[in-house]
Amino acid sequence: MDYLELESSVKNLVAKAKREVLSGLILNKQNEINPLRVLPPSAYDTAWLAMIPNPQHPDRPLFKGCLDWLLHNQKRAGFWGGNSTAPHDDQYHDHHDRDGRHYDYLINPTIDCLSSTLACIIALRTWNVGDTAIDKGLAFIHASAKKLLLEQNGSFPPWFAIVFPGMVELAKIEGLEIDFSNDSTLVKQHEYHPSLKTYIEALPKKNNNNSENEVSFHQSEDGSVFQSPAATAYAFMMTGNEIFLAYLEEVVKICGHGVPSFCALDEDLVKISVIDWIERLGLAEHFTEEIKTMLGQVFRGYTSTSEEPENKRLEPLQIHRDALAFRLLRLHGHRISPQKICWFLDNDDTVRQMDQKDHEAFLCDMYSLHRATDVTFAGESQLEAARALSTKILQNETTVGTSENNSVFAMPNLQDQIKDEIYHPWLARLDHLEHRKFIERNIQTHIGRLEGPKLATFYRLSSCLRNSTLQQLAIQNFMLRQSKFRNELKDLQRWSKRFGLTNMGFAREKTAYCYFAVAATVPLLPLSDVRLTLVKSACLVTVADDFFDAGGSLEELKRLTTAVQRWEPKDLSGHSKAIFNALENLVDEISHNFSDKNGNDIKTCLQDLWYQTFKIWLKEAEWSRNGYLPSIEEYLEVATSSIATQTIVLPASLLISPTLPLDILKFPKTEKITHLLMVLTRLLNDIRTFQREKEEGKPNLVLLYMKENPEMGIEDSISVIQKILEEKKKEFLELVLVRDKSDNMPEACKELHLSCLKAFQMFYGSSNAFDSTTELLADINKAIYEPLLMDTDQGPIPINSLGTVGLNNRSSKSNNCDKNIGYKNLEKHRVGSSSVQPCKTRTSQTVAKDFQRKLVHWSRQRTNFTALSSSIKLRSKLNAKVISLKPNACTNYPCLL
Repeated sequence: MDYLELESSVKNLVAKAKREVLSGLILNKQNEINPLRVLPPSAYDTAWLAMIPNPQHPDRPLFKGCLDWLLHNQKRAGFWGGNSTAPHDDQYHDHHDRDGRHYDYLINPTIDCLSSTLACIIALRTWNVGDTAIDKGLAFIHASAKKLLLEQNGSFPPWFAIVFPGMVELAKIEGLEIDFSNDSTLVKQHEYHPSLKTYIEALPKKNNNNSENEVSFHQSEDGSVFQSPAATAYAFMMTGNEIFLAYLEEVVKICGHGVPSFCALDEDLVKISVIDWIERLGLAEHFTEEIKTMLGQVFRGYTSTSEEPENKRLEPLQIHRDALAFRLLRLHGHRISPQKICWFLDNDDTVRQMDQKDHEAFLCDMYSLHRATDVTFAGESQLEAARALSTKILQNETTVGTSENNSVFAMPNLQDQIKDEIYHPWLARLDHLEHRKFIERNIQTHIGRLEGPKLATFYRLSSCLRNSTLQQLAIQNFMLRQSKFRNELKDLQRWSKRFGLTNMGFAREKTAYCYFAVAATVPLLPLSDVRLTLVKSACLVTVADDFFDAGGSLEELKRLTTAVQRWEPKDLSGHSKAIFNALENLVDEISHNFSDKNGNDIKTCLQDLWYQTFKIWLKEAEWSRNGYLPSIEEYLEVATSSIATQTIVLPASLLISPTLPLDILKFPKTEKITHLLMVLTRLLNDIRTFQREKEEGKPNLVLLYMKENPEMGIEDSISVIQKILEEKKKEFLELVLVRDKSDNMPEACKELHLSCLKAFQMFYGSSNAFDSTTELLADINKAIYEPLLMDTDQGPIPINSLGTVGLNNRSSKSNNCDKNIGYKNLEKHRVGSSSVQPCKTRTSQTVAKDFQRKLVHWSRQRTNFTALSSSIKLRSKLNAKVISLKPNACTNYPCLL
C-alpha cells in the first residue's frame, strides 16, 4: 500500500470509527454522545441475561432480545465471542451489531471463546431453542478446546480458571455432553483466591456461599455487582432483588440486546476511558472535537460535585476513574483541584490497606494515580504525597516480582509498563514511541487479568475498549506517519549535505537525532513545515554552537557574527560562509511559509533573532578563551539564551499559529513560558555536560555552584540544581496546561514548547544521549523505520504494509528491519468433526423452573470443580494440581491486538 492509498485508508477508518465509537452512536436528551454505546457486546454476558426467566411467565426468557442476539451472532466456525484481528486468509464471519444490523467481522478464536461458547450453549439449551447452533458450538468445543489451551503455553489468567470450569460444570448440569479427548486431563482446583469473587456467577460454594446477603454485599451504587451484567444477572436469579433487575433493564435499554462485559452506569468513566485509549493509540488528532465535547461534559460533572465523595467506601475503579479524569482534564486545560484524587490520603485505614494489606488489589488504581501526578503544579503537596504512595506500591510490585505468586511477575507486559511509568519520567517519553508501545503491547488486555475485584473489574472495562476499527486505524496511522517521516528525513539529510553541514570535522552531525526528537514529539502529519523548521533550526544551532566552541578562531567568530548582523556574507569563507548560507536559506524559507499563511514579512524579525543568538555565542567564546569564570547570575543570563531553544521554537510557533503577535520574536524580551523553557533546557544540559565542559575550560552551572560553595562536591551540586529543575518544571507545566484568557500564547504554541522540553529531557534526562553515537539508534529505527511488531510465543512478528499479521518464514534471532522478512499465510482454522449428543426435548413449561433449580443446586452444593487444562501453571495465588497434556502439533496463532 503506497502513501496515498494508506492515507485514504486512514481517512476511511477515521470516518468508520466516528460512526462506530463516537458520533454515530445514540444521543441522549441533551443531544450528547452516550458513551455506553461504545462498549462492544459480550456473548458471555449476553448469555447470562438470556438465561433469566420472566418472573411473570417463567416459561419465557425475561430478555428475549438477548436470546435472539445469541442465535444471530454465532460465528460460522461454531463459537461465540472472540477478538477481531487484522485480515488473515483465515475466516470472515457473519456478524450483527446490537440492533441486528449485519456485517462481516474478522474473528480469531481465543480461550475467551471457550467460556463464551459454553455460556451461549447453556442459554439456548435452557429455552430449548437453537439445536443446530448448540450442535455447532459443542463441535467447536470438542475440536478446538485442547488446541486453544495449549497455545497459552501454561500461562493462564486467573479469571479463566474460574469462568471456564464453572461453565463446563453448568453445561453438564444442563444435560449437555461435554466429552473431551482421552489426551486431556481434569484438573481439580483446591484453592481459589477470595478476591476473584468478581466472577461471582462462576464461583464454587467453598469460596462463596452465594447467599442473598453474600451477593448483595457486593452490590455497587449503580445496582450492579462489580459493574458486570453477567454477575448481576446471576445475582438477580439468586435473590430476586429488584435493584439488580433495574440495573439489567437499564443496560439493555442503553446498550441494546448485545450487552457489554462491563457496564458501569457512569458515563464519565466510559468517556474518559475511551479518550485515554484513543490518545494512547496516537489517534487524538482525528477526534479533537469529540474529545473536547466529552471532556467538557466530564468537567461539568466534576465541578458540580463535592471534592470528596460522600461514600468513603472504595468502589472498584473509583481511584482509577478519578485519577484518569484528573490527568485528562489537566492535560486539556481545565483547572481541577488535587483534592479530587487525594481525598483518600486523609483516611489512614484506606492508605494502610493500599500500602500493606491489599496493595495488589489497588494496582491499577496506583498506576493511574501515578500517571495523574505527572501533571503536578508547584506547591501541590497533596499530589506529591499521592505520587510518593503510588511510587512505593508500584516499585514494590516490580522489585518483589520474582516469584510465580506475584501478579506483576506473571504479566511481563504490565511489569514493563509500570517500570516505564516509575523509572522513565513522563517528560522524557516521546509521544510517537509511546504510541508504538501501546499499540504493540495493547496493555489494556493485560492489566485486568490479575487478581482482585478491582483488577478483574478493570479487565471487564479494558476488554470493552478493544475496538477493532480503532486498533486497525492506530496501526495504519502509525505506518502513515513512518512513511511521512522517512521522506522528510531524506529531504533534511539532502538539505544538510547541500549546505555542507554534514562534513565539518569539528561539528556534530545530528540531522537524524534532531529529526527523531522533533518527529517523535510533534508527530501530527499536517505539521510537516513546522517539523522541518524545527529540525533545520536545531541542526544549524548544533553546528554553529560547535563552531563557536572549537571550530573557529575568535576573529572568524567575530566576522560571522557581524555578517549575521548586517545579513551580508561578503567577508566570509569556508565554514563561516557555509553556516551563513544555510542560515540565509532557512530564514528565507520560514519567511516564505509564514507569508503564505499570514501575508506579513517576518524576515527582519528572524534575522534579528538569530543575530542575538550569535552575539551570545560570541560572548561565551570570549569567556572560554580568556579563562573568565562568571558569577552564577551572570552565567545564567547568558547561558539560558545560548542554549538557543527560543531560536528554535519561536519561528516554528509562528508557523503553527500565524496570528501570534510578531513581538514574540523580539529577543531578549520573551514570554514567561519561553523564558522557563530556556532555563529548563540549560539546567538539563549543564547537569549532563559538566565533565566535558570542565575539560574544555567552559563555564557550567554545576562547576560554578561548586566554586561558590566549596564545601559541596559534584553530587551535592547536581542535587541542588536537580531540585531547582524539578520545581521549575512544575511552574512550566502550569503555564503550558492551564488556560488563561490573558495569555498571549495560543494553546498550540504552548504544546510546541512542551515538545521542545520533552526532546531535551530525552536527550539529557538520564545521560548525555545527544553526544552518544549509539544510544538513540534503536529508538530512531523504531520511530521511523521498523514496522510494528506483535509479541507472540514464537517471538515478535512484523505487521506488513497491508496491516495484516503474518508469521516469519525464517527462524531468525534478529528483527533488523533491513532484512527481507518473509511471510506465510496462517492455516485456516477448521472445526473438526465430533460426536455431539442431541439435545433432549423438554416442554417449555418446565424450562425456567428446571434451570432455576439446577442453577441454585450448582451454586450452593458443589464443593469442587474441574477444568480442561494444558499444563496450567497459574502465576497467581491459585494452587492447582497440574497434569500436562500430551504434546500436540497446534497451529500457531499470533497475539491479537
